[in-house]
Amino acid sequence: MTQSNFWKRTGLGQLFMVGIPGTELDSKTIDLIRDFGISRFIIFARNAKKGPESLRNLCLDIKNLCRQEGLTPLLAVDQEGGPVRRLKPPLFPDMPCQEEVRKSQDPQLKVLELAEATAKILKGVCLDLNLAPVLDIQKEGASDVLKGRCLGKTPQEVASAGSAYIRRMKELGIMTCAKHFPGIGRVELDPHHHLPRVDAPRELIFQELSPFRDAISCGTNFIMTSHVIFSDIDEDDPATFSRKIAIDLLRQQLHFDGPLLTDDLEMKGALKNLDVPEAALEAFVCGHDLLLICESQDKVAASLELFKKSFQKGRLTKSRIEEAIYRIGRVELANLPT
Repeated sequence: MTQSNFWKRTGLGQLFMVGIPGTELDSKTIDLIRDFGISRFIIFARNAKKGPESLRNLCLDIKNLCRQEGLTPLLAVDQEGGPVRRLKPPLFPDMPCQEEVRKSQDPQLKVLELAEATAKILKGVCLDLNLAPVLDIQKEGASDVLKGRCLGKTPQEVASAGSAYIRRMKELGIMTCAKHFPGIGRVELDPHHHLPRVDAPRELIFQELSPFRDAISCGTNFIMTSHVIFSDIDEDDPATFSRKIAIDLLRQQLHFDGPLLTDDLEMKGALKNLDVPEAALEAFVCGHDLLLICESQDKVAASLELFKKSFQKGRLTKSRIEEAIYRIGRVELANLPT
């Protein structure tokens, strides 16, 4: 069996969402698609620096090559608004941050306007999935990582605005990803650079899960976890590597049956005592379906090789791989144009 046949037979490449380096379809990205069967990509400002027409052409090139290889393409972006948006002025329209939505005279109307503006931008460049809304609850004294990004200071505010956003995006044909489960509003350190801990009692964390419960009820397509330890739920592991959070809490108690996405596995919060391939494998084994590696394509390739070895040794089972592929594919089938 050839190398490419192995990846197509097992579908391991379908478990990764990865970044690409520039504004054109490059040789390494072509190899990831053709040789490894990767068809899920995340777009950053580096891919959009030549403007909408260039980005649209890049997205179409990716999608066309994926389809030629018999793969379903899925293109995502972080376009929350405010401080976290990859498609920025002056090349792309301006957008308010979530805090502006919260402070407006009519937050429900403002969040719908944000959803509509976002969907228009994404559809114009052939993107399918927005890694939003942020459903973390704004807390005093928290890390600046959430500055301007929260839709409210109470679970009720966030749940109401977040659900309205998800429903409107769904109506407009853009998929959503609710984040960062189970909620990082209390973090005092940035998981891009540290491994934060939240020491709030589990009863309080559970009380503040209503934004995610409502997001599940109104049909969010994906949920993203966080590189944060919630000590009263899992003393040792961040949500990225916690079966207690991914399986016991999200799957069994909240009944979410869609794809679970990691945050970027190159962030420092995911790499304590691990390298990126090991982090990807651990996250998958602990219940995540789609593994996000935003920068290094060499680390993507190394992760795929580790997955291959783990599959051949039996640590990765065919049934677990098929479960994840089914979850992702079911969402794509229901939401992507044919």
